Amino acid sequence: MVVVGHRYPLTSQPDAIEHWSLGLFPTGHIAVCIFFVISGYCVTQSEIHTSSVFSYIMKRTLRIFPGLFFALLFTAFVVGPVVTSLTVADYFLTPQTYYFFDYLKLYPPYHTTLPGVFMQNPYKEANASLWTLAYEFTMYLWVIIAIFLFKSSWRWFILIFSFFFFFFCFFYEKFLGNIFVPFIHLDLFHLVDFGMYFVLGMLAYIYRHSFHFYWWGVLVALLVWMGAYLAATTGYIPLAAIAWVRYFSITYIILYLAFLKGTANKFGNFGDYSYGIYIYAYPIQQSIVALLGKDLPTYQHVFLAFVFILPLSWMSWHYIEKPAIKLKALFH
Repeated sequence: MVVVGHRYPLTSQPDAIEHWSLGLFPTGHIAVCIFFVISGYCVTQSEIHTSSVFSYIMKRTLRIFPGLFFALLFTAFVVGPVVTSLTVADYFLTPQTYYFFDYLKLYPPYHTTLPGVFMQNPYKEANASLWTLAYEFTMYLWVIIAIFLFKSSWRWFILIFSFFFFFFCFFYEKFLGNIFVPFIHLDLFHLVDFGMYFVLGMLAYIYRHSFHFYWWGVLVALLVWMGAYLAATTGYIPLAAIAWVRYFSITYIILYLAFLKGTANKFGNFGDYSYGIYIYAYPIQQSIVALLGKDLPTYQHVFLAFVFILPLSWMSWHYIEKPAIKLKALFH
């Protein structure tokens, strides 16, 4: 979904799923929301079973930064020299080339472009996918606070979350006003939007023994979600209410699918390529647009992208991410 979702904005083409969802749910955004549900579940599990906050932070750092660093190296020192409009010498002598590594601090502002790279493309960013990492890491920190405050009584957590959810829905339009959180410079709406999925994933883990997933529950979730579209388009509820319903529907559907037992469970035996796909897809797809043009048919663009992305993801997992993850054993 990340790769297909990138294809539309990078080639100035309309996103079919975004169109079908009345402009509310671009393909790439769906992928990010799914990720935050799963992350909320797994990261909460990690924090609860880790002996100290320091160990937990080190585990999260080992999961993100080694892969990110090598993805930045690849983008700046492999992709950049190939597609830049500058001479290779000028490219490497330009300070802006090295400013690109300020992505390592996760939080904006950072330099999103490389000198002479992708300047003829509809989008100029060298790896715009990385902006969500700051929101993800903020959720890691939020887990520490939530568990410290509510570990002995999660009912208070649910009560406060419920009040905040209704507050968010009531003032939904206000949150859309490009408000940025001081110091960390993150968009407040994105932080809350992604945070909703993350928190619901957290609660699914916390109440995993009493909360079960059924096929008929998925059907109900889909019917409620689609019913919200019908009610909104006929004027019975605001259009924004579709997004409010979606938080719960998507969370239930994704976790139901995640716990299905079957052949698909064996996919992970080959490695976890999800992060590698995420950090390498954008520069590869930008390169395809730069070298072959934006009019390449969607199926050709996506297929060609995966020809390069999958080997990079495989190498990232086996030679960078997996060795880094083994170091987690140092932090119990």
